[in-house]
Amino acid sequence: METSETPILITKFRSAHSAGVRALNDFGKKLLRRQFLVRAKKAFQALYGYKAPIVRKYSDAIRRLRDITEDEYAALVAEFEHILNYLEFMSGHEAANAMSQPSVPPAGNNVFIIHGHDEVNTLRLRVLLQDHFGLSPVLMMSKPGMSRALLEKFEHSASACTLAFAIITPDDEIINHGQPYYQARPNVIFEAGWFVGRLGIPRVCLLLKNGTTVQSDIDGISRIHFRENIEEKALEIQRELDAAELLTT
Repeated sequence: METSETPILITKFRSAHSAGVRALNDFGKKLLRRQFLVRAKKAFQALYGYKAPIVRKYSDAIRRLRDITEDEYAALVAEFEHILNYLEFMSGHEAANAMSQPSVPPAGNNVFIIHGHDEVNTLRLRVLLQDHFGLSPVLMMSKPGMSRALLEKFEHSASACTLAFAIITPDDEIINHGQPYYQARPNVIFEAGWFVGRLGIPRVCLLLKNGTTVQSDIDGISRIHFRENIEEKALEIQRELDAAELLTT
């Protein structure tokens, strides 16, 4: 992930986060609240582009500034801090290589499961990989936010894996021009990106639940669409495992 623009990007995120903290400490000042939202929007534009769903989310928050509640505002600041933690952590680790220079996959049969709030399908995939295919699934249970310690734990666990499945489910509701749509949690997208940088695109697969909007920054990664139950796509999952040479003949 480290590029010549990364320090500038992180500086933008830190500046916006500081503004958000000041606004939370003095929520009655509308100017402070707006300052954070504008800076956060610009930071996301630099990271994802102008048309990204999360950019539209913060644009909508700016329009609703007068009506936004303190709890809603605190959730936005917490989300922003969560992503800043990822940027700071990933930028300083050689594991987050450029996509054109993936690392050699580690030996073994560890498969990482990236997931959001859909615990039922997370369990189904874990059982499928372990009991049906004889592999060793690795996952971290979902927690609010990602502290530095959790990020280090993620990297330690993820570095031992040779393939990753990302379960993309409609966890976050976004309102854009009065119309709702649903996208995955930010940590799911960042962790999928970490594995693309670590192992390369061929060793990452998205399990995309119907009704989920996919961010443009994960275009190009192999996708398996499912309706309600991941087990209905067992054959397609097997093909991905075969391509990664994880299944014994």
